[in-house]
Amino acid sequence: MSAPQIERLGEHLDRLKLFRAHERLEALLQEATRDEVSYSDFLDRLLSEEVASKTDKAVSLRTKLARFPYVKTLEAFDFKYQPSLDDKQIRELATCRFIDHGENVVFLGPPGTGKTHLAVALGLKAIAAGYRVLFTSATTLIAALAKAHSENRLEDRMKCFTVPKLLP
Repeated sequence: MSAPQIERLGEHLDRLKLFRAHERLEALLQEATRDEVSYSDFLDRLLSEEVASKTDKAVSLRTKLARFPYVKTLEAFDFKYQPSLDDKQIRELATCRFIDHGENVVFLGPPGTGKTHLAVALGLKAIAAGYRVLFTSATTLIAALAKAHSENRLEDRMKCFTVPKLLP
């Protein structure tokens, strides 16, 4: 493939906002030539990398916007430390079906029992499933809404809390 053609392809990819594909184009073309990859396999690989890149960016952005106090995963949770927890039930919650059904989940217990860890972990699962999440405590939520009410901005402030599908 000629240099002007590769340059033109790069411009097309940029215009289509396929930045990862543009970044990887030459390397993947060389691999495809060397390994005698079919056109469809080459295109599949190029687009798969682009989709993966866009997915990673979206998850990263949604994680940042969620305002988690820290990032802890469900896989890092020690169920042996909390034997009263039903790990099957928590793993069912990780499927995020409760979000689709509009169900509430409440974790109760004394400090240090893993409530925040589980809330963050389920929030991360929801983000990976494509949901918007905003981490807030009940106290912070009530204070923000009370302040907005006193400033006659309650409706605007409510939008901040109703756009996310999950408020852990």
